[in-house]
This record gives sequence, C-alpha cells and structure tokens, in this order.
Amino acid sequence: MPTLMHFLIVAPLALIGVAPASSEPAQPAPAAAPVADRGAIVQKARDDLHDWRLKLDAYAEKVKTDSQASRAEATDEMNKAWTKAKDAAARLETAGAAEWASAKAEFNKDSDAMAASWAKVKR
Repeated sequence: MPTLMHFLIVAPLALIGVAPASSEPAQPAPAAAPVADRGAIVQKARDDLHDWRLKLDAYAEKVKTDSQASRAEATDEMNKAWTKAKDAAARLETAGAAEWASAKAEFNKDSDAMAASWAKVKR
C-alpha cells in the first residue's frame, strides 16, 4: 500500500514532464549564438568557474584554519582545566577537617570544568 512518503516522492516526479496549459502560442527557440560569441561565453563561464573555485578554496581553508584555531584553543583550555583539577585533587588529599568542605567544592568545580573542556575537544 502506498504511503504518504511514496506520494511525496513519486507525484512530483510524475509531474515533471507535464507543462502548464497556456493560451499563448509557443515561442520559437532563440537562434544559437555565433561561434565567436560562443567562444567568449564559454571563456567567461570558465573564468567565472575559476573565480568560484578560488573563493570556495579560500573559504574551505578559512574553515579549516578556524577549526584548527578553535581546536587549539579548546586543547589549551582542557590542559589548563586538567592542571586545576589535578591541583584541586592534591589539595583534597591533604585537606584537614577545617578545609575539607572548601577543597571538596573546589575539586568538584574544577572537575566539572575539566568535563566541559573535554566535551569541547571531542566535538
């Protein structure tokens, strides 16, 4: 049994060859461009494509560079978070009764920051 998806895909394909009815007479196709014009048009198309290729390549390089910069920044942030979490863990191990609550809160905060930094690097 056909599904809604079937109709959504097949119906437009079936209608592609159907032209809308019109009361106006059909226009004749324009004459082909002279050979000299064709050469100029083809060359312009090549030049345009070349310009687009340069733009796309520059954009791809920018995205790649931005991505590397973002990754380096995230890695640096992760390394700083690691150092803070490691130091907080060391303070937690040596904390006395009076400092325990503060050391535990600091470690939890730094551990959460480490997890957030790790999530950024893994993206």
